[in-house]
Amino acid sequence: TFVGESVDSELSGNMIDICPVGALTSKPFRYSARTWELSRRKSVSPHDSTGANLIVQVKSGKVMRVVPFENEEVNECWIADRDRFSYEALNGPERLTQPMLKQGGQWQQVDWQTALEYVANGLKQIKAEHGADKIGTLASPHSTLEELFLAAQLTRALGSDNIDHRLRRAAFDQAPGVRWLGTSIASLSTLQRVLVVGSNLRKDHPLFAQRIRQAVRKGGVLSAITSKAMLADADAWAIQVANAAVAPADQWVSLLAGVASAIAQDKGVAAPVNGAQADDTAKAVAASLASGERKAILLGNAAAHHGQAEQLLQLANWIGAQTGASVGYLTEAANTVGAQWVGAQPQKGGANAAQMLAGGLKGVILLNNEPVFDSVAGAAAAKALGQAEMVVTLSPFKANLEFSDVLLPISPFSETPGTF
Repeated sequence: TFVGESVDSELSGNMIDICPVGALTSKPFRYSARTWELSRRKSVSPHDSTGANLIVQVKSGKVMRVVPFENEEVNECWIADRDRFSYEALNGPERLTQPMLKQGGQWQQVDWQTALEYVANGLKQIKAEHGADKIGTLASPHSTLEELFLAAQLTRALGSDNIDHRLRRAAFDQAPGVRWLGTSIASLSTLQRVLVVGSNLRKDHPLFAQRIRQAVRKGGVLSAITSKAMLADADAWAIQVANAAVAPADQWVSLLAGVASAIAQDKGVAAPVNGAQADDTAKAVAASLASGERKAILLGNAAAHHGQAEQLLQLANWIGAQTGASVGYLTEAANTVGAQWVGAQPQKGGANAAQMLAGGLKGVILLNNEPVFDSVAGAAAAKALGQAEMVVTLSPFKANLEFSDVLLPISPFSETPGTF
């Protein structure tokens, strides 16, 4: 700060680890514990799909510090600032440490046996009076794989297929297979050609961004189709973007179709979309993907949540097949892929997240989420959930107080052996 500016980066906390003399220290941790007083627990970041490996350091039952656990195949020796500093919330007044029931409009702490019996009896009564299809589960993909698996098991054991983790999705067309990165995390550092669609790369996936930055610094070419809010200027991603098509989200399909059209014209094949026009940017993106050997098309969070997500995926797959590029998603959360694998979404005609948040459910289980803030429904979610007879929130924090009937505390960290 001696030059009048601070370091503005999603990875700035890593300077604490690499400072050669220890002069740069963590302000929240400074002078609070000796290193030898800390016990250590391996964990994984829930903040994005990188799955950054962490060491959670604890003293007297209190999280004191979070540092990286080195894994060259995932996060190398780095973590994002949100992975490093978000633990401070665990020591705040909103931390949920005991089960709570709402009685007469007032929240009361109770023991586990009382809370679990209350929930079990309430869900059985709702099933008996209204049917199992009036019970639903909304699960955050930031939850652990085990939690998502058990949530799906519990919901289906009650006779309902109403479970979904896709809280931010605008469309729910179900393509075959599982949406994943399409390549290894480590390979992002060696890509020669990259097309990113619908992502604010630095903000959404800071560790993926630094890997792609490594690739560009080695001569790789980065192209982007995204909005102005996500790529405001050439320096927004701190990476040289060679070809940028910046437009509102409702134009992304036509822009990607333009790239496909340019490739089709060059290869002398039929384009996947009739009449699509390729402007100069689309032609430059197409020429980029036509060259090089190690290539990837990466669909970001906004592309995954897009109302025309399947059209974007189909176009990306066509372009990938023509150019030899892998196609995948920079998925939203740590277990977006895992949630698909364990069936934490409708399998046999159950209601999706949007349908459940439109109202009609009598019993609702909320795992690690606040629908008012975490779903497309927004404020309307409170009204829909307020109509339910029982809403159970499982969270590390006191959340959803206005419409929940039961709060059950869960761990904010994964401590499962073999998670890495």
